[in-house]
Amino acid sequence: MSNNYLLSSLRQTQHKMMQVSEQMSTFKKVNRTSDAPSSTSAILLLERLQQSRSQYERNLNHAIGLLNSIDQSLDEATTLLLEAGSIASSQIGIGSTTETRRNQAGIVESQITAMLDIANRQIQGISLFGGDAKANAAGQVFVDFLGGYRYIGSTTNLTSDVGSLAPLAFNSNGVDSFGAVSSRVKGSVDLNPQATSATRISDVYGAQNAGVRPGAVLVTVNGVQAVVDLTSVDTLGDVALRINDAIAAVDPTAGGLNVTGHGFELTANAGHTISIAQAGSSHAATDLGLVLNVTSGTAAGADVNPRLTAQTTLASLGGGIDWTSGLKITQGTHTKVADFSAATTVQDLIHAVDQLNLGVKLTINEQGTGFDLVSMVSGLDWSVGENAGGSTATDLGLRSFSGATKLSDFNHGIGVSNVVGEPDFEIRLHDGRSFQVDLDGVGDVNGVIQAIATSATAAGITVGQPGDAGTDFNIGLASDGNGFSLEDGTAGPNDFAVANLGLSLAATDLGIYTNAESGSSIVGQDVAKSRVESALTHLIALRDSLLADDTRGITFAGDALKKDEGVVIQARGDVAVRAQRAEMLKARSEAEGITEKTALSLLVDVDMAEALTTFSALQTQLQASMQTGAQMMQRTLMDFLA
Repeated sequence: MSNNYLLSSLRQTQHKMMQVSEQMSTFKKVNRTSDAPSSTSAILLLERLQQSRSQYERNLNHAIGLLNSIDQSLDEATTLLLEAGSIASSQIGIGSTTETRRNQAGIVESQITAMLDIANRQIQGISLFGGDAKANAAGQVFVDFLGGYRYIGSTTNLTSDVGSLAPLAFNSNGVDSFGAVSSRVKGSVDLNPQATSATRISDVYGAQNAGVRPGAVLVTVNGVQAVVDLTSVDTLGDVALRINDAIAAVDPTAGGLNVTGHGFELTANAGHTISIAQAGSSHAATDLGLVLNVTSGTAAGADVNPRLTAQTTLASLGGGIDWTSGLKITQGTHTKVADFSAATTVQDLIHAVDQLNLGVKLTINEQGTGFDLVSMVSGLDWSVGENAGGSTATDLGLRSFSGATKLSDFNHGIGVSNVVGEPDFEIRLHDGRSFQVDLDGVGDVNGVIQAIATSATAAGITVGQPGDAGTDFNIGLASDGNGFSLEDGTAGPNDFAVANLGLSLAATDLGIYTNAESGSSIVGQDVAKSRVESALTHLIALRDSLLADDTRGITFAGDALKKDEGVVIQARGDVAVRAQRAEMLKARSEAEGITEKTALSLLVDVDMAEALTTFSALQTQLQASMQTGAQMMQRTLMDFLA
């Protein structure tokens, strides 16, 4: 027994010495789960937090580096725009000549190249101004295209998980920094998509324009109630199916619910009463326009307001839209027609425009009620007009030169220069008659047409629309492309012409200053063309105006460049805010990391002084045990016999 006790004591002491020795060699008092079972979960949690924090801090360091590079690039862009604006100012008025302007155009050309270099800049394979889209094989997000520069980047930025509630965007994009997308051709027509059985619940605004909240409805058939759960329905057809199943379960002959153009329609056959109401606190019946009570008849529910989606069928957009003529789209000197004749869905329309490869996109507007057209090409004028007498552009509200187009949008925002209180231009007909037009108070294209027609009528001239027969004069919009259309129905030796009066440039700015001589038709220029109002566009406009010795163009290009400075400064401010946020997150992460490391150290790390003291005590204990054991081992049975 003594031997066994001695050996057990020695083993325990040696085991403890081995543990302490391992702790001193690894500097950790916990090397395996069994070393501290009660602390294991806390240790594992702290280690996981440390690993995640390490990755977050790497992400933050990467983001800070990129954001600082963007800030520096935007500073260079600001300086470049200031220099270009200074050139524009210096080339207006006394001291500027055709020769000096031509020389300055060469400097602006180099500034365009420098701006492209900034806009296409990359760090570690990431485009600073490409958003979350990939650059082309050459690393560019602004590429040469049809004589301009097409932006192939995204409008949203790259983001990274940095351990906060929201991810951090760590680059910029060409739209926020340089205004790389046009915005003026927005659809002016609410297409009012009709509901179908396939319309998804998520694609309707609901009867209260607040969406559809999932829940149940209470269906009563001839006094018998049933609760119908609509929580998991996906389409309007699913809603009708479940409610009809509930009605049929009470009485198959009672009636039913159908999906109609606006939403739902409930029919109760003769001798039956059907009602649908809210079930408890659920709002589903109200949101779906289904609060109905019908006896021997039919009642329509409230409009559920379907929104336009890529899957919306053209048939559900109603009649009256010319789908066969298509859109005539002009980008710079290139004109193509988007053919919609074979399209059946909105997605088909979007694809047809993409297939033109003009750098123009058809998109569904934010409200989901119609379309917008945007151009991604800086430096080129673009427009959307009618094709061969069709009405597609007008029907979709996408004609860039329509009756509702404001005169202030003409000539890229220059507008129409008229003289207040005096006639602005004169229209002369073949038979020698003429009339003068005053544009005071006129604000849009329809107003111009009305002012011309009114002045002609006051001069005793009969007025009609383009194509009308038997009238002296016709005024309206071009049936192909864009511009005003003027027709002279009279006969005589005089020229058919439109001329400015006095100091007014209204006829020129309206695109109708011309002399058709013996011709009977004048189709005005498209002076309502849109363009991408970007820094690149305005630098190109300044260069071209300098080369053309166009003082007016130089002035407006200079003004536009000042606005570009504001865009770049605002983008730089946004980048600075994000960089500051990243720095704050990094500082907070480092502070929290120190706290976590301290807590983990208390649980895991060994106290060397304590370990050395313990090891020394164990050595003494082992030595004493061995000495005691040696004495005990010398005793024999004779020592116990007396």
